[in-house]
Amino acid sequence: MATTIDGPPTAAGGAAASSSRITREEIATPPEFADCRRAGHEAARVGGARIELTADRGRTRLGRCYQQIPLRLMPPFPLEGEPASLLYLITLTAGLLDGDAHLVQLRARRGTRAVVTGQAAARVHPARGSFATQQWSADVEDDAFLVVLPGPLIPYAGSRYYQRGRADLAAGARLVWGDIWHAGRYARGELSERFAFERIVQDFEVRREGRLVYRERFRWDGPWDEGRTDWNFGGELAAGSLVVAGPVPEGLAFEAPGVRAALLPMDTGVTCLRWCGPPAEVTTALVRASLAIAGSWTGGPGAPPWLLDSTELSSNHWFSMPPGEP
Repeated sequence: MATTIDGPPTAAGGAAASSSRITREEIATPPEFADCRRAGHEAARVGGARIELTADRGRTRLGRCYQQIPLRLMPPFPLEGEPASLLYLITLTAGLLDGDAHLVQLRARRGTRAVVTGQAAARVHPARGSFATQQWSADVEDDAFLVVLPGPLIPYAGSRYYQRGRADLAAGARLVWGDIWHAGRYARGELSERFAFERIVQDFEVRREGRLVYRERFRWDGPWDEGRTDWNFGGELAAGSLVVAGPVPEGLAFEAPGVRAALLPMDTGVTCLRWCGPPAEVTTALVRASLAIAGSWTGGPGAPPWLLDSTELSSNHWFSMPPGEP
């Protein structure tokens, strides 16, 4: 099932989001999975969303958008007193099954301010004949600020997963992109699936005005023993990575108790932040940093973070503040 949403007229310059059906021919296959059957299981689903964000009287709203099961799109929530709107992508199935492919294409028009996120963690189920994949792209225009937080990834035992991201930025565009990886379903006693995945491949690129300014690609082959867990995750259960294309405020509070953290500025104008530690603490540190950076872009040094101080969000989203905190 597919749905096209017609919003306000598209601003001049650039095409609106395409309403053509998302097909498997649009899904890239990495060399590591070239021997997998492309169709996967007969019940595998290809879906996703093509999303245009437009600025309308100081609010970020949907332009022309297309959505295709198993993904559904919640229109952006403009929250009182917040400079940014919140947009949810909802998965209608139990997660990413063998052969499933999600394609998400974002176009942020001039003047937009938005956080795009998944409703919950993404669960990657075991693979038998193929692999599961989520593939994202973002085109961000001048004076558009975009935060993309797809949500934590939980790879089940025997899973194969490919995540691909591409971001194309105009000269004055700003982007925050965050990834969180968990060990799997580990709190299950003898049935623990701690780092029992088969293979994970991640491929992410950022270009500004056509010039490559950041590229990261890794391949993890599992399952991991204790030695490989210590080498890759420092013996922890979660890792987070944040890529920032835009200024990072001085004195950013990105560290947290019990979490190893690093901030890596680059001469291309991109900054990478890393964390590893317990899942809840890594998630909290990454989300706080991403929304604090975005808050400094719209409010200057010392400005409150986007969304986290809002009284209009209940604590049922995956990036909720921990219990007992303001």
